[in-house]
Amino acid sequence: MNIRKADKTDIPFIVNAIVEIESFSGTNTFNNLFGTNTETTKKYLEMFLNDEENFDTEFSLNTYSVVEFDNQRAACCSIFFTDSGYYQSKSELFPIHLEKQHLDEFIKNAKSLPETKKISANKYFLEYLFVAHEFRSKGISKPLIEHLVSQTNRMYLIPLENNHFAIEYYRRLGFKDAEEVKRFPIHMPENPIYPYSHKIMLYRDNKKN
Repeated sequence: MNIRKADKTDIPFIVNAIVEIESFSGTNTFNNLFGTNTETTKKYLEMFLNDEENFDTEFSLNTYSVVEFDNQRAACCSIFFTDSGYYQSKSELFPIHLEKQHLDEFIKNAKSLPETKKISANKYFLEYLFVAHEFRSKGISKPLIEHLVSQTNRMYLIPLENNHFAIEYYRRLGFKDAEEVKRFPIHMPENPIYPYSHKIMLYRDNKKN
């Protein structure tokens, strides 16, 4: 097994991973946010990841690591730090790449999303952890998580609260409920973008520090 930084040849794998993670009931959160179909959503995600001036968000290629297993792409994951540069990069990314009708839809939908910056700012987050179906149950995710956690003093996760399998797995790896907030909404009655109502925040300190 080899863990390496992602490069442009990995973009189709990463895009498919993001879409699978965000999918539910025949659609996905980006289709709902942008008012697109899945094919168009994938096109936009590829544009984000191919943008050589896009850095340090969950849509930036430089934040991804890829696991190769038996000389095949088996897993990927992003880690990023939510400083002012992170929020600036995300605010610029969508207007640059989305067509007007999809940008207008995004702006309309984004207005109804709850504000989470106060609880999410200035933290390292692990996001879009994905293991391809044919490589699951082969012990790939644990060494990948350990590798990524070792790069920070403290790593955060924000899984959906009803994803009991993932939450229990992360807790077995030493993640705990965050002190500052344990549960926060991501779905409002006027906003059907997300399929579930709350996420929780977990963290783990780097044991070597």
